[in-house]
Amino acid sequence: MRTIPCLILLVLALTGCVKTPPGPRIDPALASLIPPDTILLAGARLEALEKTPIYLNHLAKRAVPLIDDFPKQIGLDVRRQDLWELLLISDGKQSVVLGHGKFANEAEPRIQRPGATRFGYKGYNLVGDERDAVLLISPSVIGYGPTPALRSLIDKKEKTTGAPAALAAQLKEMPPEAVLWAAYGGGLTALPFNAPGDLANMNKIIASIQSGSVYLDLRTGVNGLATGTCGSEQDAKMLYDALRALQGLGRMAITKEQPERGKILDGLRVTQESHKVNIHIEEPEELVDTFLNLVGLGRAN
Repeated sequence: MRTIPCLILLVLALTGCVKTPPGPRIDPALASLIPPDTILLAGARLEALEKTPIYLNHLAKRAVPLIDDFPKQIGLDVRRQDLWELLLISDGKQSVVLGHGKFANEAEPRIQRPGATRFGYKGYNLVGDERDAVLLISPSVIGYGPTPALRSLIDKKEKTTGAPAALAAQLKEMPPEAVLWAAYGGGLTALPFNAPGDLANMNKIIASIQSGSVYLDLRTGVNGLATGTCGSEQDAKMLYDALRALQGLGRMAITKEQPERGKILDGLRVTQESHKVNIHIEEPEELVDTFLNLVGLGRAN
């Protein structure tokens, strides 16, 4: 039974303009590209992440899709330490991932994508096709996603003033030490990915969430908070009950040979406050490897 991984996936799904203290800082080079109709932002502050004890002790020698997939998608051989920040931007229909890092020692990085062609749009160069492409913004900023979404990003560039107010307010509720975070302003009618079996029936509940956020602080263990605010107290109770049921099923699936999985569930505490449901995440460092193996986030090299 995959109940525990599903529960953790759901935690991640409840996921100034340019700078919004005291929350996690978005680099101005990326913040200046956020369109005003954005309803979901998700950030990975990789430069800060790679300095945490959790990364140094548990992730440095693992394959980590979050860090390793972006260079493959854009067609560049980029070292981990040269990728500083990732930012996912979504309007609920299409998503774009922006990367900030050292991509070239020259005016423009040389993208190597088999079968891709180079074309221009309003003074910017793209490499790809009409389905998806890489957007070359500067030697240190690159975007990847559906070509129509990249063109829309360019169209709206002059209208942006950074994160929309609703998302900026969510960021202000997070600690500046958060290295992985997401802020959601409402508008999704389903999970933005194909949900596994135990979560396939969660789309109705997800649609009831009007706003939400999640952040992780990896300085000492895996600590964080996922929050979803629903349209009514009844909807919040449905979400709370669903999460508690998943926890119960997860405990039933644990065998005597897997006591550490029970400890992981102990570190996920669900609470309800009127219209709001919270998942408090407190996993000690000694459980990090078990946690990573359980959710499939990285394999040791």
